[in-house]
Amino acid sequence: MGKLPGTDIFCEINQYPMAIKTPGILIVQINSGLLCFANASFIRERIMKWVTEKNDEAKENSKEMTQAVILDLSTVTNIDSSCALEELAVASPRWQVIHKLKLAKVVDKIGRDWIFLSVGEAVDACTSKMINFSSC
Repeated sequence: MGKLPGTDIFCEINQYPMAIKTPGILIVQINSGLLCFANASFIRERIMKWVTEKNDEAKENSKEMTQAVILDLSTVTNIDSSCALEELAVASPRWQVIHKLKLAKVVDKIGRDWIFLSVGEAVDACTSKMINFSSC
């Protein structure tokens, strides 16, 4: 996903070629109403493949290396709490999804600081953390 110029809107780059990717951040929208153990492995493998490919392409430019992954759950209406969401920022979860994540203590595992109401907020937080880490 990328940001439409002059807006706070993030959308699929395939649909909107003018959308701009955020360097160092991979934003993935789950285009399924259900995130469960059956498709979680496939999604994780696909994300890992994208990260590996992107990092292989960016070997010469460390700013292009993937440092954060944001999972846009705006289309997910139901989630199986056995899905591993650790090490990801979660954006736009519906109330049913966040409720299940809280009950299963997934929110405690990934930390409340990594759950955002919008993709834009998640990008801002990840960008801020990347700047803080790079200045260490």
